[in-house]
Amino acid sequence: MIRERRAVIQSLISALATKPFVMLAGISGSGKTQLARRIAAGLAAGLKENGRFSGKMLGGEVSGPSFRQMLISSDVVPSLEGEDGNEYVDVHELGGVDLSEQSAKDIRWMLRDRVAFLPVRPDWADSRKVWGYYNPLTGLYYPTDAMRVATHAYLEYIKYGDAAPRHFIVLDELNLARVEYYLSDLLSLMECPAKLEGDRIRMGEFASVHPFSRPLWSQSAPQIEMGSETSSHEQIFIGRMDIGFALAYHYLCLASSSSLVPRVSIDFDQVIHGADWARIIPPRVTFTPNLCIIGTVNVDETTFSFAPKVLDRAFVLEFNEANYEAVCSTWPGYDQIKDELAVLYTLLRPSNQHFGYRVVNELLHYLASSQGGWAAQGDFLLTSKVLPKLRGGEDRLGSVLPPLLVYSILGARDVDLLNTKAAEFVMDIAEGGTLKNVLKKLGVETARYPMTADKVYRMTRQLLETGLTSFF
Repeated sequence: MIRERRAVIQSLISALATKPFVMLAGISGSGKTQLARRIAAGLAAGLKENGRFSGKMLGGEVSGPSFRQMLISSDVVPSLEGEDGNEYVDVHELGGVDLSEQSAKDIRWMLRDRVAFLPVRPDWADSRKVWGYYNPLTGLYYPTDAMRVATHAYLEYIKYGDAAPRHFIVLDELNLARVEYYLSDLLSLMECPAKLEGDRIRMGEFASVHPFSRPLWSQSAPQIEMGSETSSHEQIFIGRMDIGFALAYHYLCLASSSSLVPRVSIDFDQVIHGADWARIIPPRVTFTPNLCIIGTVNVDETTFSFAPKVLDRAFVLEFNEANYEAVCSTWPGYDQIKDELAVLYTLLRPSNQHFGYRVVNELLHYLASSQGGWAAQGDFLLTSKVLPKLRGGEDRLGSVLPPLLVYSILGARDVDLLNTKAAEFVMDIAEGGTLKNVLKKLGVETARYPMTADKVYRMTRQLLETGLTSFF
């Protein structure tokens, strides 16, 4: 279970109903990835019918209200109308309540076709990282989970039209590589998607995924002998237009953009030469309105900024606030560190150096496993989990490190007092004053958190001398 602001969830749902590309940006550990995965799974599952997830939308309508009802039906979120007066609501795993083993298995199979989770890597430079690649040595295509989901989205759209179940590609750490490079196909295709017109589909623009004009086997497809034929690929669809997915793939082979094609009744259990729809890769893909992309974004020196064409196509939701009391108050052991968390948040938040809920969770787990309280373990936890993130120049840390040094020496929780005391010795440090001098000025012999005080003192001195500092 994770917990998020009710208004943020409502905004995310409405954004997904409006535009098929949403980015969740914010500090690390704020729950962006888990929120994206759970909302995607809930919307892909659709309404419950006879105890099973149908994939259907309320009234077959793409809208914020219908999406909200789908998430409530799948037990991912409670009512979002706010009757209980709580600003934060719990976001559950799909089907996390009273599921039989068979139901859990059904959910796994359904999500395999409708939700793809791709952790982005820095070496992603072209669309092959999204779709997969053709190996000329084996003659096979090696698809990604995103290719499977995009293809399934296309087939369900050809079958159901605008009532087709939602499909999602979740890109974790979206900007670890240049988005406009590896996502170029999807960024272009989503502007010219397929559309339902009456009982027919007007095809959108296409992007090639391999160099052939015919379908290919994937690496998991059965290998067959076709007698004297030179290529089994060329025989896949001969005389098989009676199979729904084969006809739908035929559109991807030969149809031109903006052409009108009939909708197709597709049985996803049918096979050709032992291969189902997922084991045969069409030569092109198109974007359908039931496909959505959710990306999580961190902004630091390891990530890239976004080109205007990316931002123009996306809704951006920011996750920079951290309300430890609202989200973490029920976690075991929270009460013993909540006052310290409040002080640290107040000191670090103005420079955006604060930490998310993941760090709080790890602090509590460490305290539980060490069987020691904050008094005994706080110094180690500050130096190992809080300080390593601090880096930057005087504009970011000039007002953070001095009061943090006072906090590490006195352990006081009055932020005004920390700032007042810090102002008294900053110039002493700049002029070469030692940590002992600071301790003496504050009227103590030893610091409350000795390791933390020593490290923050050295970081503060480096900042004053060079204008830059970091933990490492």
